[in-house]
Amino acid sequence: MNEVFRLELFGGKTDRWCDLELPASYYDLQDALDKLQMSLGDKPRWEFLEHHGFQFLHVHLTHECDLYQLNALATCLGQMNGRERTAFEGLFNMEVAKKYGPISVATMIDLAYSADCCHVVNATTDEQLGRFYAENDFIPALEKVPDSIFEYLDFEMLGRKARFEEGGVFASGGYVTQHTELKQVYDSLALLPEAPEYGIRLTVGRYPFHSNEQPDNMMCLDLPATQERLDAVLEACGGASWSEMVFQVEDSPMPALLENMDCDDIHGLNELAKCFKELSTQGELSKFKAVILAADCHDIAAAVQIAENLDDYLLEPDQRTPEEVAIEELRFIVDEHSRSILQKHVVLYNYGQDVMAAHNALLTPYGLVQRRDGEPIHSEETQAENAGMEMM
Repeated sequence: MNEVFRLELFGGKTDRWCDLELPASYYDLQDALDKLQMSLGDKPRWEFLEHHGFQFLHVHLTHECDLYQLNALATCLGQMNGRERTAFEGLFNMEVAKKYGPISVATMIDLAYSADCCHVVNATTDEQLGRFYAENDFIPALEKVPDSIFEYLDFEMLGRKARFEEGGVFASGGYVTQHTELKQVYDSLALLPEAPEYGIRLTVGRYPFHSNEQPDNMMCLDLPATQERLDAVLEACGGASWSEMVFQVEDSPMPALLENMDCDDIHGLNELAKCFKELSTQGELSKFKAVILAADCHDIAAAVQIAENLDDYLLEPDQRTPEEVAIEELRFIVDEHSRSILQKHVVLYNYGQDVMAAHNALLTPYGLVQRRDGEPIHSEETQAENAGMEMM
């Protein structure tokens, strides 16, 4: 699915923010809201950072529409091919010509789902339109015009006349006319996405024999999966073993983190997907993501080990800056009156940094992380290596 918008989101607290690409999956939205200390259904403030080919919508998408409406619109736009994008732009231009003021996001969504209610002609000027109509016998009055004078016709006038009669408009990709009633979709849409059944969604295929070829027989595979399902997908892709396969993570609760992992072990990914589902049920996904970041983990087996030992770690989601760490420490060691006086004379940033160093704690977008035993946070693979060295 193509990217449509990139937003900067702001949470209830002024210093909570993150970027988000739309359309976004349930896991993408949940991850962004975790960083903002918000829940699914909460409505963060937003600002546009980028429009990928839909700049003409910018002045109409006001802050009266929320994140979930924007995502519903982006989901439809992101699935469009070139013809459908042109049809949508044409319908939008028609709507703009009808009324004064911004077009609502509900109307935009209805227009987006109505792209198949249009004809699209490859013409962006009246002259091109007139020539197309004349050459393809769409103007009955010209049927008996001799070829000898065809090129002397006023194609611009013919195109302009046809456009006025049909109520068509020009878009950046062609000429658009509406031939059937628009669809009314918005009122029946579920704007809040539901949690998926899978923990990780992959696209898998057999590794190509030549580097310039695409993988063969690409299929969607949702994890966790049974061994029977894994065997069936492997057979359908024509692979003898998973070492012949290439796979790409399409969706997961860790949108950015899995991109930096070595995802070449299908059975390890299957175990990780099971962990995702269990941690989601337990409400521990944010803590897990925070520890993965703090440990700088890039190994699937190590990530599974972290999940299995998550009780070894503490997460403070309200502490996400050195200043917040410092204030919380002062709240713990002095009374309220003394704290209010000390805060005026302490460089909170530096104090917070020292507090974190003393407790071997690290800041992540999800909060402050530290080990329960106070030891430094190391990745599980580093711990395994150290254990091996000690045995030697």
